[in-house]
Amino acid sequence: MNSKLANFLTALITVLFSALLFSCKNTESPLEPPVDEPDITNGRITVTNGTMALDARVQYFDDMTIPVDTTGLQKGQSQARVAAITLKLRAQVKPPVSGGTTLQATHVALDGNYAYVSYNVQGSTYLGGVDVFDVTDKKKPKLISQAIFKTTDVSALYYSSIAGPDKLYLAEATSDTGFASPAVLEEITLSNHKLTLTSRRVAVPSYVATDVKVISGKVYVTSGSGGVGTGGLSILSQTTLLPIVSADPFLDARAVDIYGSSIVAMQGTPARLRKYSVATNAFQTSYTVGGATIAESKSTLTVLFDRALVAVGDGGMKVVNLQTGALTDSVARASVSGLTPDKTVTNAVSVNNKLVFLANGEAGVYVIQSAVDLETTPTGATNLTLQGKMQFGSAQSANFVASKNSLLFIATGLGGLKIVEIL
Repeated sequence: MNSKLANFLTALITVLFSALLFSCKNTESPLEPPVDEPDITNGRITVTNGTMALDARVQYFDDMTIPVDTTGLQKGQSQARVAAITLKLRAQVKPPVSGGTTLQATHVALDGNYAYVSYNVQGSTYLGGVDVFDVTDKKKPKLISQAIFKTTDVSALYYSSIAGPDKLYLAEATSDTGFASPAVLEEITLSNHKLTLTSRRVAVPSYVATDVKVISGKVYVTSGSGGVGTGGLSILSQTTLLPIVSADPFLDARAVDIYGSSIVAMQGTPARLRKYSVATNAFQTSYTVGGATIAESKSTLTVLFDRALVAVGDGGMKVVNLQTGALTDSVARASVSGLTPDKTVTNAVSVNNKLVFLANGEAGVYVIQSAVDLETTPTGATNLTLQGKMQFGSAQSANFVASKNSLLFIATGLGGLKIVEIL
């Protein structure tokens, strides 16, 4: 080999080796750990929008079918319809932990491709939280934002895009002494559906705000009995100062919902419904429903057309005609061998077309089918029939359930959140 050829080959090998090193470096660079967003805090609220920290709380399941137990179905109930309901567990979310204290899931609000989940702590500790999920990919819902609230329990929440930026409204209880009573409403601003530190709070009567809804520039809040003031239904304006523009005081206010021209609030011990006008805020009438005899327990209601589906605790779930007050259908409280009655109360109800889901404490979630599509059909007999039930392990209590489109969200207290796809 002559010297010119040798020099050429040496130079070529050097160039190729350098190119190889450069190529390998470029290939590996995107695999380096991404820069995560740091937490932000104002001392009371700490917001986490960094995906690495939040991803650690979520466990995904590719193809896990949740068995629907059909034991105890009444004679004549269709086994074929049970087979048609397939439920896939897509994600299981650990509850947030703050200062060594594990929070418990309390409520879920759904809007479009996003789900908002609230948390609190039982007992005398005031500590709460909120999670935000992007559920665009139903098989892999993404936890995108978290907030921890010191000195504050969060009982319920509601999403609103009315009157400016997207916001969450939180029904809370606080140990902060700057308010006339522990029950407060908090409004927190979202940015691209993620939580921020921009918030404002206002007191409502009693110990704890229990539920909240927003419509037409008004915020409707129920608050429980005791403390300063009786509690009841407070109606606030969404203007800058969130002033209370109307109030109806009554004991043991538990839930509120709005449909069409009617506002309906639920009162406990025993369960009663109180109906108001959206246009004027005026009280119109009340109906005794029965059940909900356990004081200061969680209850919810869903109003669709002139039907109110009411979770009444030890009374199970009842369907009430809002024009007449007549009880038109019901599902008895769950009874499970080995569980005391106080652990099998009906805490919440959610409707998804013809399906009705009941959160029944440690008895799990009951799947009910209606004869009519409750979301589109204003009249007709519901003829509710039990299709089956789901339980999620020892001491995991179904406290709340929310369903929309093909997703089902189940708040199981210290067991965190279950996200289920309906097929």
